[in-house]
Amino acid sequence: MNVLKADRINYLNIGLMVLTAVLAYYFPFETFLLAYAYLGPLHYLTEISWLHDRQYFAKGKWDYLVLLIVGVLLSYAAFAKDFGVSQDVYDYFVEMNLFDKLLVFALFASILFALVKSIWIKLLAIFLLFIFVGGWLSPERAAENADSTTIFALTALIPTLIHVYLFTGLFMLYGALKSRSKSGLLQMVGFVLVPIVLVFTLPVDTKSPFLSKFGKEAYYAKGDGFYNTNYLILDHFELIEDQKLTNKEYLDIITKEGNKSYFLRQGLIDTSAFIAHTDSLSKIANRPFVIKPMRINMANLSPAFQYDHLLYFFDTSSRYINSINEYRFEPLPRKLMKSPSKKETDALIYFSEVGVMLMRFIAFAYLYHYLNWFSKTEIIRWHKVPKVRFIVVIVTWIAASVFYTYDYSLGLSLLFFLSFSHVLLEFPLNIVSIVGIGTESLSIFKNGFKKPINS
Repeated sequence: MNVLKADRINYLNIGLMVLTAVLAYYFPFETFLLAYAYLGPLHYLTEISWLHDRQYFAKGKWDYLVLLIVGVLLSYAAFAKDFGVSQDVYDYFVEMNLFDKLLVFALFASILFALVKSIWIKLLAIFLLFIFVGGWLSPERAAENADSTTIFALTALIPTLIHVYLFTGLFMLYGALKSRSKSGLLQMVGFVLVPIVLVFTLPVDTKSPFLSKFGKEAYYAKGDGFYNTNYLILDHFELIEDQKLTNKEYLDIITKEGNKSYFLRQGLIDTSAFIAHTDSLSKIANRPFVIKPMRINMANLSPAFQYDHLLYFFDTSSRYINSINEYRFEPLPRKLMKSPSKKETDALIYFSEVGVMLMRFIAFAYLYHYLNWFSKTEIIRWHKVPKVRFIVVIVTWIAASVFYTYDYSLGLSLLFFLSFSHVLLEFPLNIVSIVGIGTESLSIFKNGFKKPINS
């Protein structure tokens, strides 16, 4: 392709970013939902077809089968849950944490597929990798892994936002560096700045945001939609401020029986978790402490805390302070909080400032991910396939659109295999892009920003 045509496509993409940002600003939920339902399936089908013709950017001819098998297993387990078929299979996946294990295994295995040619080295490495991932993400480590941002990114963000935004950006950057395209680098500037402006600088109207009935119902999708992903992101990064109690409120609860009863009655605290917490304190109440406590009036303490009333008023540290006094300077931990009602979560996701800001980014990332793919048809040439395959792609896409139109939840369930498998099958390309960025950057550092002769 000539340089001028490539430049026009890059400038077109900058315009598409602005258009996407406008739609995401005014209609964040609807923009995402319509893009995901009607552009998403066509993207999955055409990209898988394109990847297949390029051996999925793997060194081995059959490497992709490992990723495809992972996609089949995860899809069957999801299908079992959604349609009530082989429920014991889904339960086993949950019990053994297989959803996370298989996803992380596929990602790490893709590094081998993209970089290693020897079948014996790959087999040995995959065996060791399987053992490592199985131990790292074992159910026995669930409590320890629950707050890990690394694991959250690998299991919750890579199939969603990292795939559609970060990996898209890496693919674009690799192309710009490889072709030494200044317009391509300008496109990258827009790719970073436009969502920053969209999310962090434009005002958020939480009192009267536009949200259609379709947007609210389809995003929840009978409990199977992306609604849960939004909540997990907000919860993991502690953006849900309303669910915390201050240190003063916490001390009020434990020092005054009436206050504790009030908070429990109001449903602000999970009763069983709170009782378990107080029981854990009682088990270490008789330990020696090398500390001088402040004097307090025992009459103000609830009966459950009178035996260890001094433990909550240390003004220095001790070797037991983390287990006994861990909440003195912090809000009441999330593990003691009761889960919010559906109404409260709706308010957070659909109508809070942080909820709308997150949704704007999600809408931008997904819609532009699709538009970028289709706008670069002449560069990527995904349409150059046998006629029979092209017809199968179009017919399948039309069927997918019908499913989403009839019932959004049904569309999500039936298209899960395609949507998830295309993420898995793209992993080797993502690795190639990362390595390519490093290679091209080193070449530019050594030789300057001039196009290689054989590029």
